[in-house]
Amino acid sequence: MRLGKTLIWSVAMILLIGSTSFIKAQDEADPAKAEALIRAAIAARGGDAYLKIRTAVSRGQYTPFDKGVSTIPRPFVDYFVYPDRERTEFDKGDRKYIQTNAGNEGWIYDAAQKMIRPQNEEQVKDFKQGLRADLDYLLRQGWQEAGAKLIYIGRREVQHNVFSEAVRLVFADGYDVMLHFDSRSKMPLLCEYTRTTEEGTGRYQIWYFSWLDYGGIKAPRIQDLYRDGKQASRVNVESVNFNVEVPDKLFTKPASIKEVK
Repeated sequence: MRLGKTLIWSVAMILLIGSTSFIKAQDEADPAKAEALIRAAIAARGGDAYLKIRTAVSRGQYTPFDKGVSTIPRPFVDYFVYPDRERTEFDKGDRKYIQTNAGNEGWIYDAAQKMIRPQNEEQVKDFKQGLRADLDYLLRQGWQEAGAKLIYIGRREVQHNVFSEAVRLVFADGYDVMLHFDSRSKMPLLCEYTRTTEEGTGRYQIWYFSWLDYGGIKAPRIQDLYRDGKQASRVNVESVNFNVEVPDKLFTKPASIKEVK
């Protein structure tokens, strides 16, 4: 029995298409491509100067959103000592609110309730969970964690006519984060991840806008947070100072509310 030329050609095309798809899938999952994209983003943000950041102090406005609608902005000051110490102060006087974390410990000061207390286990867990999806953590060290895998996702249309080049970072315990970068500048555009809070488990997105240069290190002026498709907050950064002195006492829980500065 002889196969007709048309049938032979059809079979050949099917095999060729299948082979091409397999090669493309291999190429898109290529960890070397993913690593090259991460390194390009690090270089775009300042290279060695960015990687050598020890501290960051930022000031600006934090705006919570209620059901997708913005509410009253709150001034904030954020102190961060790498890798895992952070103190964020909102408002002043009788409205002042401080959340402080240092490793496995944390405390909260609430001036309105005239209260200072340790964070509970869930609050500390929430802070540490948030760190794993923090852009600076991911770029500076997260992608090199033991057991972590980088997967090249490739080109994506993240918004109408807005295209990115994406990678997925999968940690040893299975937790994963997807990072999108501008295909030309290599600056981060978007971070996507899953997070569990008191409200339940949700899918989060952080968009980064208006990258500014602070002495050779680039940081976003605006960060918009979305939860399950609805905007949850906006951070508008007015200033950032890197590698400034941050006193250890800022992270030590005061003995009483009278000692809170």
